[in-house]
Amino acid sequence: MKEGYTHISIVLDKSISMSGLTSSTIEGFNSFLKAQKDVEGEATLTLVQFADHSTTLMDMQPIINADELNIRNYTANGCSTALLDALGRTMNNTEHQLSEMDEDQKPEKVIFVVITDGEENSSQEFIQNQIMTMINRHRDEDKWEFVFIGANQDAIRAGGSMGIRQGASLTYDQSHSGTQVMYSSLSSGMTSYRRKSAMAASSDDFFSNEDREAQEDLLNQNPNPNAKVNCAFRNMYINLDADTKQGS
Repeated sequence: MKEGYTHISIVLDKSISMSGLTSSTIEGFNSFLKAQKDVEGEATLTLVQFADHSTTLMDMQPIINADELNIRNYTANGCSTALLDALGRTMNNTEHQLSEMDEDQKPEKVIFVVITDGEENSSQEFIQNQIMTMINRHRDEDKWEFVFIGANQDAIRAGGSMGIRQGASLTYDQSHSGTQVMYSSLSSGMTSYRRKSAMAASSDDFFSNEDREAQEDLLNQNPNPNAKVNCAFRNMYINLDADTKQGS
């Protein structure tokens, strides 16, 4: 392993429900990218955008050379949300790429970040049980880390249904302020992750209590009547209560 080298994969929702916050997403991602370019140590970035299908915008790009998002390369207009397929394919692609690298050139740490605002509803290749098995295997055998950030849902519950740790899941307020604060929290967590030893990075909480409290304050200030806090991923077998089903 190459000490100090981190590979970051971000799986970013671009479904139509994200369209109202396109500029906030671009601004937030670019602030995250700028901050990570200033962190000591080598890093590469894979960026996958998904809706009804996924598109790889960057693939193991040295982060120092990574391009910012703009309205030409990030447009929220997909009709559905194939989250499981996007994440599963990204994991498989990363595993293949790493298998082709010399041992002393492989990243010391590998981390995946999922950012979404809604329900899985259209994956064709992967189901929840497969994704959970893959995540558990890579966490146990390879010490990969996984982060889940979700709006309009209980992100801890949704992330946990895929095998993602509670300390690495965050519910955020789907507003301009919520998106900005979320990307700031992501950047702080990523900076801390990159600076830690591989052992500590795989066990410490990614998000702080302050990160959660900031989002809770925003959620309380800006209640979203369309939020589905108990929503389910269709392929994840999470039970919905009757009221949520009727409101879907």
